[in-house]
Amino acid sequence: MPSVPTIHYILSAPDPRTHYFHVQIYFEGDLEPDFRLALPAWSPGSYLIREYARHVINLKARTDDRDLKVSRVDKACWSLTLPFCTRELWVDYDVFSYEMTVRSNYLDKEYGLVSPTATFMYQPERKGVPVRLTVEAPRGWDVATGLLQDGPDREYQAANYDELVDAPIQLGCLYRYPFDVGGVVHEVVVAGPSADQLPQPSFLEDLSRIITAANNLFGGLPYSNYVFLVTLTENGGGGLEHLNSANIMVPRHRWHNKKDYPKILSLFSHEFFHLWNVKRLHPAQFGPFDYQSEVYTSVLWVLEGFTDYFAYWLLGQSQVVAENELLTHWADAFKQYEELPGRWVTPIADASRESWIRQYRPDSNTPNITVSYYVKGALVGLLLDLELRRHTRGQVTLATIMRTLWNRYGERGYPERAVEDLIIELGGSWMSEYLDHYIHGVTPLDESVLDVVGLVLRRDFKEEEGARPLWLGVSVMDRHGRLFARPVDRGGPAESGGLSPDDEIVAINGERILTVDQWNGSLTRLSPGVPIAVVVSHHGRLDTLSLMPELPRPDNYRLVVVDEPSDGQRKAFQEWLGTKLPQQP
Repeated sequence: MPSVPTIHYILSAPDPRTHYFHVQIYFEGDLEPDFRLALPAWSPGSYLIREYARHVINLKARTDDRDLKVSRVDKACWSLTLPFCTRELWVDYDVFSYEMTVRSNYLDKEYGLVSPTATFMYQPERKGVPVRLTVEAPRGWDVATGLLQDGPDREYQAANYDELVDAPIQLGCLYRYPFDVGGVVHEVVVAGPSADQLPQPSFLEDLSRIITAANNLFGGLPYSNYVFLVTLTENGGGGLEHLNSANIMVPRHRWHNKKDYPKILSLFSHEFFHLWNVKRLHPAQFGPFDYQSEVYTSVLWVLEGFTDYFAYWLLGQSQVVAENELLTHWADAFKQYEELPGRWVTPIADASRESWIRQYRPDSNTPNITVSYYVKGALVGLLLDLELRRHTRGQVTLATIMRTLWNRYGERGYPERAVEDLIIELGGSWMSEYLDHYIHGVTPLDESVLDVVGLVLRRDFKEEEGARPLWLGVSVMDRHGRLFARPVDRGGPAESGGLSPDDEIVAINGERILTVDQWNGSLTRLSPGVPIAVVVSHHGRLDTLSLMPELPRPDNYRLVVVDEPSDGQRKAFQEWLGTKLPQQP
């Protein structure tokens, strides 16, 4: 009878100054002569082929008595021929690690961050085999991960390869902040400058309340431990969800900024909500994964958009930020959505499928041809929640949809149309047309349903009349004292007049323009409908364009309370966010 195979990974950092992690894999059991290895080409949750294998060097293999020849099959796969009856195999390689993002590896003399999909190879036939991991950290370094410990310190276990690579690893000087929610151990582990202090004294309490609100929505916490792995960076941030952990980056200048605190909480809330919506509740094709090829779905508007909506909804339910912060966020989301010309071109269902070529690989024309399934998806979640409440008199909400979806499909994949079918089933047949308009079509979002909870969306201006720049349909940016156009709105005056992305703006009506402020100032002194002469440098050649400016577009979006809200609206707002309707200013 063939023996049960075992796989043991050993991760080390022999000299962190070189930025190379070293990986050793030990296979034991009955091994077939034609042996293949592969490294993932992408990380689940970040939908772009990233070619991690480009960072691998010094790949070697040996049995107990000989070195073996390793041949490259393609960009991310290798093969080797084993002697017959081989029962032990060692594989060694190094991985260059010097990219500070939540989906890549980083290593220097003070800190290490491991994205397992970018690090650990697998044998395709043995992805389902239980694995062990040993982390040999440099002297004095701590290690944090969501994996369960197995025996001695820094030895971990995973049920299979998918579980192994769903647990990022931090190494270095780490500050640990444990807390308990519902009898379950949680931990915030922070690395980087200022890691010895949390963003606010109430942070762990606020995080506990967010977790409790999510627990109340789904009816239980589906894990035995959870860890937030936080890296404080010089610039750049973001998060990536995992099975029982989240990899989060926050610029250190924002970590202690009180104005940024609600956004920090929303980032933690967003990644935490993903432990249901994505990690355990997802389309069938989202596990087990094909790590070499794109995995397509049309429901990223649910996986990311709804998650973004619920991230802020949970902040309201847990009452950790003022309700005005939530309304400001959603008003800004409406502004972002309405400033995208691509909202008239691509439905969010299509944008979901196209994420591999657009969402994570934007260019100057991306805003013109697509829409963010994060932004529009969150707004659809917001408006759909209120529509359901209105049409079912509060009996069905978006939380009801998510809870029912969890009860039916939790821990296993659902059909591609399951979410839409459930919305129609619980919300009524009329929802079919609603979904056709806003998910599969480009019908403008109807915010009138905000009236159900006593709100209205106001669009006005930040500046007084006479100080508002005219609209040309182009954004400009200052690059080292030179002004460039990017992007240029499709169908706007700038495009119609011949302005191209990355053209350098030189002058308007003979006046030299060097800064964004000068650009805006010039546009406030002009008249709509009167052509202006804009001198540009296009690929190093000067050209004078005639552009026809239009009236200013609103740039100040606000969600405000309706005049004289009714008792019914006040009650509906309370039932929706768990807080009272704000007082009118």
